[in-house]
Amino acid sequence: MDELFKSAPQSAPKFAADRMLARLARWLRLLGADVLFDPALGGAKLLARARAEGRLTLTRDKRLRTAPDALYIESHLFRDQLREVFARFPFDPRRDAFTRCSHCNEPLAVVGRDAVVRRVPPFVYASHERFALCPRCGRVYWGATHPERIRGELDSMGL
Repeated sequence: MDELFKSAPQSAPKFAADRMLARLARWLRLLGADVLFDPALGGAKLLARARAEGRLTLTRDKRLRTAPDALYIESHLFRDQLREVFARFPFDPRRDAFTRCSHCNEPLAVVGRDAVVRRVPPFVYASHERFALCPRCGRVYWGATHPERIRGELDSMGL
């Protein structure tokens, strides 16, 4: 899928998600948002780092719900959490989707097939022409069924 090979995200807000929002952080990254997620950071430390980096804090920590630069996430269901984020900070979830590593948040780099020949299963190498690589953690991405399923989820959520 060509969604994997777009330019790095520019339009989505930068977020910091607390340790109770791991799945939300991963989904926002898949949708192109720059999301700091470090389970070692507690509420006050996360908020301080988010402020230092110009990020909006997403939290389920009731102690942070009155912070002006934090969005307290009411729901514990990730689909509803996504809706809450998009209601407050709307951005096009399809524009920059699949441009960041869902694991470490680094923007993906498009690489040639030869760079991944020994890093992907033979059937994947044989059936795909384009690949993206995370320069930080080394994960390899290609257009398989994930982008299609994620677009279907977005449709079902009304996003």
